[in-house]
Amino acid sequence: MKIFVLFISFLAGFQHLNAANLVILPVAPTKDTVTWLILNDLEYKEKEHKEYGTVYLPEFSKPIKKLANKQVVIRGYLVPVDKETWALSKNTYAACFFCGKAGPETVIGLTFKGDPGKLKMDANATVTGKFILNGTNVDDWMYSLVDVEILSIK
Repeated sequence: MKIFVLFISFLAGFQHLNAANLVILPVAPTKDTVTWLILNDLEYKEKEHKEYGTVYLPEFSKPIKKLANKQVVIRGYLVPVDKETWALSKNTYAACFFCGKAGPETVIGLTFKGDPGKLKMDANATVTGKFILNGTNVDDWMYSLVDVEILSIK
């Protein structure tokens, strides 16, 4: 019992950390919490495509596959794609996938459940939604969330 109390005390001392790949969320454990570190656990394979020639398609790890079609929670930066489309990014807009400074595994397409209201670029948001994997369609997001709701935003 003393070891358990010591371990919990040790972990409590690290709750103030908020590194890029370590996020501690005050969310009830009824939903799976996804981190960018988990989403980075994949490999790419070459495949021929009629329209684009050689493309690289993701091969998702088992932990990622287990999240498919489940309600998840993740934190990131809101990035506008166009006037109606938003994505959640591991990085701010200046360092996001669209600027060529990160890979497609660092961004998730968002489809909101309702009108999210006015959103601000680079707002740090915690969202929940149904996690969708795409390993075949190169014209769509590799990761998507549908029926998205914003849990918190800064």
